[in-house]
Amino acid sequence: MFNLKASYPYQPEINYVAFDLVSKVIMEKKDVKNILDVGCGFGLLSKELKKTYPKLDLYGIEHAKEASQSSHKILKLLQCNIENMALIKSKLKTQKFDVIIFSDVLEHLYDPVGIIKSYQSLLKQDGIIVVTVPNIANIFSRIALLFGFFNYSETGVMDKTHIRFFNKKNLKELAEESHLKIVYQKYDSIIVRWFVPLIKILIINNKGSGNILDSKLYKFYFKYLRPVEELFSTLLPSLFAFRLGVSLKRK
Repeated sequence: MFNLKASYPYQPEINYVAFDLVSKVIMEKKDVKNILDVGCGFGLLSKELKKTYPKLDLYGIEHAKEASQSSHKILKLLQCNIENMALIKSKLKTQKFDVIIFSDVLEHLYDPVGIIKSYQSLLKQDGIIVVTVPNIANIFSRIALLFGFFNYSETGVMDKTHIRFFNKKNLKELAEESHLKIVYQKYDSIIVRWFVPLIKILIINNKGSGNILDSKLYKFYFKYLRPVEELFSTLLPSLFAFRLGVSLKRK
């Protein structure tokens, strides 16, 4: 069995599904001033948002020490457990947010619905919650399960730290149980993404920067292959989406 308390190689990358959903909110609402990035990790998503929208006031919550050391340089950081709502509310006081982001966070929690409900108290009345989760029902996972494989890995959909698993249907159910409705949906394709864990290992073994964002392979993929993949994931997200994303608002 995996030792979940042990460290393992995590290669940070920008979640462009979350970025695109947040960008859509900003472009439509025009008056988005502040954003809370829950489980912000190394802060790469917030860094990209700040670069694109310099006037944004960005806050983050992150428990991991190594990630926090990076993210505190990018946003106003609370270093604590994202489930410690009493502490979070005491630190934020009366602060309310236009957008709250859960970027690949809910799959690590025992009670995703409870967390979404709790954080609504920090959301402005017309605010938006952006959620992204890995898609367990992608075509490669289905084929693996057909042949009797359900193996955890260091990263990806079957990341060994994942507690909950999502598909398109139960992500919709999560929204309904949280008393929210889906405004927009966005997806990342699984086709090339399936090989990312191997690519990450190769980058580390070849003593590169250790950051997949710096690799020529990733830059080539992002420029030439990602647009084609997006078409597949949009047409058949249940099969070809690696990551499922939704923006949610109060009913």
